[in-house]
Amino acid sequence: MPAPHSEGRAEEPAKFAVSSAEPSPKSGARVTTLELFFDLAFVFNFTQLARVLSRDMTPRGVGQVLLIFWLLWWMYGGYAWLTNHLPPHRRHHRVLLLLGMASFLVIGLATPNAFHGNGVAFGIGYLVIVSVHAALFAFGGPGAARNMLRIAPFHTVGAALIICAGFLDGWIVYALWITAVGLEVIAPVVTGVSGFELKPGHFVERHGLLMIIALGDSFLALGIGTDGGQTPPSVVTTAVLIFVIPAGLWWVYFDESEKAYRAELALERQEAVPRSRLALAAFFYAHVPMLLGLILIAAAVKKTIVHPYDPLGLAPSVALAGGVALYLGGIAWFHGILKIGPQRFHFTAAFLAVLAIPVGHMKSAVAEVVLLGVLIGAALLSDHRWTKKMAHLYH
Repeated sequence: MPAPHSEGRAEEPAKFAVSSAEPSPKSGARVTTLELFFDLAFVFNFTQLARVLSRDMTPRGVGQVLLIFWLLWWMYGGYAWLTNHLPPHRRHHRVLLLLGMASFLVIGLATPNAFHGNGVAFGIGYLVIVSVHAALFAFGGPGAARNMLRIAPFHTVGAALIICAGFLDGWIVYALWITAVGLEVIAPVVTGVSGFELKPGHFVERHGLLMIIALGDSFLALGIGTDGGQTPPSVVTTAVLIFVIPAGLWWVYFDESEKAYRAELALERQEAVPRSRLALAAFFYAHVPMLLGLILIAAAVKKTIVHPYDPLGLAPSVALAGGVALYLGGIAWFHGILKIGPQRFHFTAAFLAVLAIPVGHMKSAVAEVVLLGVLIGAALLSDHRWTKKMAHLYH
């Protein structure tokens, strides 16, 4: 599978304008309540990854989070493509999807100790997830079954490697995990994406709902960070300031410029195979920095809210600013792939967010939070003004 890329200059105004003469995206399948329920179980794993990172903000902890995240995100993408192709309307489809949810729950419970103690449970849960995924695709017709037969061996061998790692200790554990992740990476390169008929409306809506839940998870980290103790005025004030970050990041993704509409239209214009490649680039790869950014923010918030007016440790300071930078960079990449909005404002804000690290580490946590909030707000305002200008010129 080719890596995601952006053709041409993303800021060219004419490429963003949606002319009244152009057709609207075709109405089609939409996300079911069971899929939304499934996403809640999946995002529980994000909460656990933030827990792992907040407990161990070292290169080892970061490496563990990245390995677990990639396996989980790859299989979430597999289920998103699955339900796009085969909506869970029949009873046996729903039962299997619920089994997949239960497996994500098992994985989430095993995640904090996946590399020491609960590796076998994690691997078994992952094996069930990939098996359910393959079984559901078998109900999607001979074409879908053939495509899945090409991909399933990569998933199965990867799960077996994770189970084996659970019985071992030392460097071999990480070697097996890296091999399992590598198998998932090369699978689409070997098998390709032909044969999958993507429904743009469902795909865009599904990932939008996932982002709302993931943003909500970073918001809930505010409450978890207080540990249920007394909340003095300083903590309350800081919580409100921190809330500006997930609220602003929500606005960046779901703003008034109808980017979901534009994203759907961008996919609708493509033929089947280019559409699948474009969807993989925009809704899988470009969403990776956004979701990793939210995990970093959630992990940092737990450290930030406890002593808001003290200097923040270097690791949580890097996690907080780095999370915002990753998210904004992912948004800019997403815009460029689909050509649905400007990139320069968000890339600039992402670069400047890194400069907030010494502010938090040397001055105070709340100072870093305020600076990051200002940067997100500036990116939003610039994007909003650009959108109004384009609407005035082309509508």
